[in-house]
Amino acid sequence: MSIHALAPRWSRPLARPVGASLFGDLFGDFDTLFAELSRGLGVARRADLPATRAPRIDYSETPDEIRIHAEMPGLDEKDIGVSLEERVLTIEGRRAAEREEEDAEAGYRQVESFRGSFRRSLRLPVEVDENAVTAAYRNGVLSVTLPKRPELKPEARTIPVTTG
Repeated sequence: MSIHALAPRWSRPLARPVGASLFGDLFGDFDTLFAELSRGLGVARRADLPATRAPRIDYSETPDEIRIHAEMPGLDEKDIGVSLEERVLTIEGRRAAEREEEDAEAGYRQVESFRGSFRRSLRLPVEVDENAVTAAYRNGVLSVTLPKRPELKPEARTIPVTTG
């Protein structure tokens, strides 16, 4: 039995659970359909193009500082912006990419260009020393170090234990 190239292959039953939207995952189904089609036509899939979504961020905190690491591969230092205002750290970036593929034997040339920007803001849980904040971009990862204000560092103290 052959399946027509435009017919989607359903990986789940067509029946909807009670309370589910009529359109459910309609866009997900279209993405799957076009991914299947593009695989045979040599067209780039969305996953092959740079994403405009906000970068994935890792957050860590010590008694002295807060560290933020944001994955931002493929950007130049000039395309990244970092700002801090009223305990809100904002990371911005702009992407521009162009991809060209040519196959003289098959007789085609494909050129795709992409432009987009993103912005991600984080509210910091404590006051930081704005004048001592540093940011460094290396190997596709932006590292931001935010030293806490000295008066806000937690103090370790011994609590006496009594009997009675």
